[in-house]
Amino acid sequence: MTVEELRAELEKISSSLASSGFDKIDTEVMDKLEQAAVTAGELEMKEGKRLIINISDTIKAIQEGKSSVESGHVRLTALDFYLKKHSESGVVEEL
Repeated sequence: MTVEELRAELEKISSSLASSGFDKIDTEVMDKLEQAAVTAGELEMKEGKRLIINISDTIKAIQEGKSSVESGHVRLTALDFYLKKHSESGVVEEL
């Protein structure tokens, strides 16, 4: 998978999360997030991988009642910002 394909997949997932809510996530979305984190690591997108894992962990915490939906929205906003910056420049500074 290329960086562009990963970005497109993450944009679809992000849109799905924004429209469906964090308390109604199915296993397919979680599997896609896990695969996206692996792919981001392979593409040396360290910040992207961190953000994907962060939102995945937050979704799990929301489902377990250990976190709030608002926390999910914060992480989704961070991922969306990363994707927007990445698509504008084609390069994102990795921390």
